[in-house]
Parts: sequence; C-alpha cells; structure tokens
Amino acid sequence: MTSRWTTNGWMTAGLASRGRRLLSAAVAIVIGVAFLTASLVVLATAKAGVEQSVAAGIQDADLVVSLEGDSVPAAAYDAVAALDGVGSVRGEGYVSGERGPRDWVYGGPLPVSGVTLLSGQMPAADGEVLISTALADEGLAPGEELELAVPTGAEEARSTSLTVSGVADFGGADIMLSYGPTFAASDATLREIDPDLTYQLLAVELSGADDAAAREALTAAVREAATGGREDAAEPLVLVQTGAEAAEERVASLTGDTAVFAAILLGFGAVALLTAAIVIANTFTITLAQRTAELALLRCVGATRGQVRCQVVLEAVVLGVVASVVGVGVGTGVGAGLLALGRRVDLGIPLEVGLQVGALSLAVPVVVGTLVTVLASLWPAVRATRVSPLAALRPAGPAADRRRVGWVRLGVAVLLVGAGAAAMVYAATEREILAGIAGGVVSFAGVLVAAVVIVPAAVHGLGLAARVAGVPGRLAVDNAVRNPGRAAATSAALLVGVTLITMTSVGAATGQRTALGEIDRAYAVDFLLTTDGESRPGADAGAGADSGDGAGSGAAADGDDLDTAALAESGPLPVALEPSVPDTLAAVDGIAAVTPVDTAYVVLGESWGGTRAVGLDPATAGDTMRSETLVASVGPDTVGLSNLGMVMLEVEPGDTLPVTGAAGARDLTVIELGLGSSVVLHEDTLADLAGDDVRTGGALLRLADDAEVAAVMSDVNDVADDHGLLAEGAAVERAVVVQVLDILVMVTTALLGAAVVIAVVGIANTLSLSVVERHREHALLRGLGLTRGQMRGMLLTEGVLLALVSAVLGLLLGLGYAVLGIQTLLPADTTVQLAVPWARVGIIVGLALVAGVLASVLPARRATRVSPAEGLAAA
Repeated sequence: MTSRWTTNGWMTAGLASRGRRLLSAAVAIVIGVAFLTASLVVLATAKAGVEQSVAAGIQDADLVVSLEGDSVPAAAYDAVAALDGVGSVRGEGYVSGERGPRDWVYGGPLPVSGVTLLSGQMPAADGEVLISTALADEGLAPGEELELAVPTGAEEARSTSLTVSGVADFGGADIMLSYGPTFAASDATLREIDPDLTYQLLAVELSGADDAAAREALTAAVREAATGGREDAAEPLVLVQTGAEAAEERVASLTGDTAVFAAILLGFGAVALLTAAIVIANTFTITLAQRTAELALLRCVGATRGQVRCQVVLEAVVLGVVASVVGVGVGTGVGAGLLALGRRVDLGIPLEVGLQVGALSLAVPVVVGTLVTVLASLWPAVRATRVSPLAALRPAGPAADRRRVGWVRLGVAVLLVGAGAAAMVYAATEREILAGIAGGVVSFAGVLVAAVVIVPAAVHGLGLAARVAGVPGRLAVDNAVRNPGRAAATSAALLVGVTLITMTSVGAATGQRTALGEIDRAYAVDFLLTTDGESRPGADAGAGADSGDGAGSGAAADGDDLDTAALAESGPLPVALEPSVPDTLAAVDGIAAVTPVDTAYVVLGESWGGTRAVGLDPATAGDTMRSETLVASVGPDTVGLSNLGMVMLEVEPGDTLPVTGAAGARDLTVIELGLGSSVVLHEDTLADLAGDDVRTGGALLRLADDAEVAAVMSDVNDVADDHGLLAEGAAVERAVVVQVLDILVMVTTALLGAAVVIAVVGIANTLSLSVVERHREHALLRGLGLTRGQMRGMLLTEGVLLALVSAVLGLLLGLGYAVLGIQTLLPADTTVQLAVPWARVGIIVGLALVAGVLASVLPARRATRVSPAEGLAAA
C-alpha cells in the first residue's frame, strides 16, 4: 500500500511543481473546449427552436397522414374526419387571393402555438381571419373587411369578403405566414375561400381507436378519396406516421441552413482543438526537455521506462480533465451569450426556447479535450523515456544543436504536399469536394512536417533586416533558428489560423466577384423599368404579343411557313415613357444614376412572337450597368441574351441569330448579356431594325453602394405603379449575395479568432519556456553588457519574426487553397474571377505582428529580471 501511494506521489509531483509552465497548455485547452461546448449548446438550442417552430402543429398529433409526391384532397380530409375513433383533424393547406392588381395575399391554418396576438381577438367564427402585421400595415384593422379576388380558372375571379378579427405576429410558427401580407383562418374559412383546397398533410387526433386499426382505416379512406373511387386509377402511396416521426422528417427537410451552420461551427471547433493540440505538444516537449536531468535521475533510482511514460501521460490526463471542465463552464456561458445576441438579431432561426444544456453538450467536450491533451502528450512521453540514466551524472550544458533534419522527414513532407496538391487539382477539375478537402488536409500536413526546414530558413531570410538593429537583432535571429523543431512548432499554431482566415477571405471575395459576374450576365443592371406594349393601329390585338420570356413565344413548328417580317410589322408598339419619370426616379433616395433607353419589339430567329429589345449606347450605359466588360461587348453586330433566352432559342455565345424588326432584318452575333425578359441591341442597330417603332420606353437604374435595397425597391415600385411601368432587376439578388458572403467572412473570421488566440498563447508559451531554458544564457548576456532594453528588443524581434513567418506562409497557403477551393465548389461552366481583398490581407499581417509583440511581453519581463551576478555565478 505504501509503495503504491509513493509511486502515485512522485508521478503527480511534476505537475504540482511545474503547473505554471503548463498554464499556457491549459489555456489552449480551455479555449478549444469552450468553443466546442458553445457550438454544441447553440446547435442544440437552435434545433429545439426549429422543432418547436416548424413542427408544433404535428409533433403532438397521434398520427399524420400524407401522400407521397402529391397533396391530400379536401375529400380525403372529410373522409378522415368521418371515421370512427377520430377525435379531430387539422389540415395544412394554403390559399391565395388578390386585393388588387399584383397585390397577392396568402392564407393558411391557424398555428397551434408561437402566435403573439397584438390587437383584436382570435377568429371565433367562420369567415373571420387573423392577419399579419404586414397586412395590417396596408391599412387593415380588426373589424374591417378583407376583400379578395380568388382565381378560379375562369376569366373572372371569385370575390370573397372576410372579417378581420385581430392582428398577430406569427413569428416562426409557420414559415408561410411569417413573411409578407398573410392571414390565418379556420379550415372551414379556408375551404370557403378555395373549395378545391388541398393539404400538405393531415394531423389526426384519435379518440380511443386502436393504433394499428386507425392506420389501416386512414390509409383506406385517403386512398379512396384520392382516387375518387375509380378502380382503374393508380393507387397513391399513403404515408401514415406518428407525430414525432413526421416532425423529425420536417425538421430534417427544413434545417438545411442549420446543418450548414452545424458543420461550420463544429469544423472551426475542430480547428481550435487542433491548434490547441499543437500548443500542448510543444509545451510538453519543452518542459520535458527542461526536465531531462530530473527524469534521468528517476531512472537512476529505479523508475522504469513505463513509469516515466505513465508519469507524463498522467500529467496530461489531469491537465486535460481539469482544463476541459473549466472550458465546459466557459463555453456554456459563451453559448448563452451568443444565443441572447442571436435573439436580438434576426438570424432566420427561431431561438425563443430556453438554453439546451444536455449530457451530450457537457460530456463530449470533456472527453474530447482530455483525449486531445493525452494524444498531444504521447510523442513527448515516448521521447522522455529515451533519457539514459547516465544523463543524470552529466553536468547541465547548453541545449543540443538540432540543425540536422532527417531526409526521411523531408521525403515524407514532399510526398504529402505533392499528393495533396494533386488531389486538390483533380478536385478543382472534376468538382469533387471530398477529394479537395482530403487533398487540403494532406498537403497542409506535409507543410507542417516540412516546417522544420521552411520556418528556420524563412526566419533567417527575414532576419537580414533585423540584423541591422545590432546585437539584439542578431541574437534574436540566432535564437529563433537554433532549434528548428521548436521554431516550427511555435509557428504551426499561428500558421493554421492565418491560413484558414486568408482562405476564407480570398475565397469569399472571389466567390462574391464570380457570383456577381454571373448575375451581371443574367441581369446587368440593378433595375430596369419599361412601359407596356400597345397594339399597332389597324393590327390584330393579339398579333406578336410580347411573350415576356426574352425569346418570343416559341419557335415555329416544322413545316410552318413563318413570315417574320410581317410578324414584326404587325407586332406591338412600345408606349413612350413619360418625360418626368427619369427625374422622379433620380430623386429617389439611394438611386445613383438613371439612364433612359430606347425600346422596340423585334422577332428573334423563328419565334412566333415579338420580344422587347433595349437599345444601349455604350458611351452612356456604363453609368448604370455594373460590368464595364459587358458594356464594351455591345456592338452594332451583336444581340445580348440572358442564359434563359439562349436556352429557349437553342443558341450559345458566338452563334448567329436572325433579328427582324418593322424596318428590316439582320443576322447578329449572340453575346451573353441579359436584361431579364428583354434583349440588348446597340441603339444604332435598334434604330435600323425598328425604324419609327423606336420609343424611349424604359430606364436603367443603378443603386448607390450604401443604399438600403429594400427601401429603394419599395420606392421604385411605387413610381412604377404610379406610371404603369414594369420593374425588373438584380438588385435584390446582388444584395443577398453580398450580404451572405460578408456575413460568412465576418463569422468565420470571428470563429477562427479562437484559433489565433490559442496561437498567440502558444508563441508566448514557447518564448516563456525558452527564457527559463536560457536562464543562464540571459544572465551571462546581461553580465557581458546587454541592457534590459536590448534584452526586451531581442525577445520582441524573435516573437515578431516567428509571427511574420507564420503570416507570410499562411497567406501563400491560404491564397492557393482559396483558388482551388472556389474552383471546386463552383459549377464547371462558371468562370472564376479571382479577387484578393488586399486591405483585409494587410489587417491579417498586422494582427500577426501584433500577436508576436504581445506574445513577447511577459517573457521579456521575466528575462530582464535576471541579474548579471547570477549569470557570473553560474558560469
């Protein structure tokens, strides 16, 4: 018994006496585990919120009935409600109607929960509806009538009058009711609005019926109603699920964003833990190197290799458990704070539920943190057991020179980098995402293996400038490259963070430029306002009507004799734009430029109908069009089509397309430049083809860079409605792309900040431990005349050099990974437009230098406390 306690005592004595040296490793573990814990807590809470929101109407139902690939007819609803043993039925079906031209309103069933009544009362009778705040903002209040024109398939819509019982905020209770002008009503009211109402599913509450018998009866009733009782009809597949099963299926189908969010959070949690593992391994390596004599002495007094190895692993286990428990507490608090912030900012994910902290969120981070710590300590533990007992009899000398690097290591590094690069090139060519990820991981592992050569060489090269600073600069360079393994391990942590931040920034900027380029090809302006066409005097009112799809109304059938010239001459005429409209649009807050344009109707190829053509003057169109390249491509012999238009006409860029107008016809070269449902011609070409039909019938609009898109769009639509104009444009799509990618960069940069913080801790840790290791050296330097300021400058330069090398290597790697990564993610026919955000790159380099400076502060304070007398006494 005494021997066992004695053994355990000396095994933990090292941890107790050198706890301060392991503090940086503990901090790294705490940050990594806290990140993982916060991710799990946020994900669990978000999932619970989604379940409560989107599945509230079905998760408590006894059974849920639906049809595979089809909707449930109203007859099936009635048949289910009439079955014995069925207590109640709730159908999920939606209706729509117009309050006025193009003013659509949508309605659905009353949500089971999640509705906040703002005024009035809930519907109590048939014909009453609960309206959304968006509909109330259009001038409706409780007690007033909601008049709807419901389409019936006939020429005239059916008019329906509904009474507004109250106004409510639907929140996330029903995604169909949460946006725009909507209302909720009872099933009877919805059936009154649309007698042919169909349902996505039926939620059934049973009343004493056996589950198996109820399933059989429901299946038979729904199948008979769906087929109308016809024996020759194909039998539909009836799905009968429990409420929990249907809720889980719905959540899975509607949480694509949450799944991506989970992948991002857990992925960066893994990055933080990987960075922590590098710091932990480096810390144990240095501390064990400093304890060489101690470990050898233990071997001399009888400790076996296994006992020494167990001592190191035991220290790692204790450190991992304690730091992981602290990290779980910190991460839970951070998760609560993030959720509180998320509730104040509309993230599109319902977070109204309480904090979800379960056994998974608490146990997994502790296990992972401890496991990472133990694994990171294994190699240092193996190295510790190689210490010969005779080493304890040797006097402590300077650290061994470790400049020699094995050829095997270099060969492995070259093999890993080459294989990873080949996999990434293959992935970029074939669009194989998994191969690209694997190639990136393998190649980066090769870089880390080769870092023992790359980092010292880079430090030596960058250190040429530092040598100008005199003795402190030369000493800093020599100290940084003296131990290649330590220099590589120190830089590795920061290298991970800088590489990923650069990859994300360049990838997002490139993706944004590429996506906006694709939008420009489909719709090269923010807004295009055009007038309607009118019938030509004396012509058939239906002749050549505008198809609105940019390609006429279809090609002529085989064998038809199509007279395109006659069709163009009898086609519609554009209505001239009112002279005051351009000035009115220019006065809208957020509009940067307005360009009036000529329009006319032409016939494309063998189409049966006319298509609106917009005439552009390249000299003035650049004020409103986003792409100068596209503007320059417009010439007298070109016709610009959107992607959809080219598909419908079965042409590609560079093909020849006959274009016929009222005054003539020409064969023009197709270019990729679309304005929605309109085609683009040079204004001189339009005048030659359409002649007197040309009118100033439209205007191009460009938004200011800082414009509020939603507000501007509302104002532009108001002008369009007042003057009878059709408004189209890509402003919304452009804004969404920019916003999503900006948020992506912001979020990922913030998440990777955890890895950078760990890296700073690692650099500070290495410098601090090297100060302890070089205690006598620093004292001797002081004794030989090195001042405190020069000592601080030496350590400052050493930290900055290591940080700068990490930043430069990270920038180069991140740029390469971004180029190949974005090429892998985008479709094969997409032209990638590389964009490097140089301002953000400069910030990354600046932050890396700041990290080096901050990491040297505490080590410098400790080093300057060494007195020259101590160095002379130890010499």
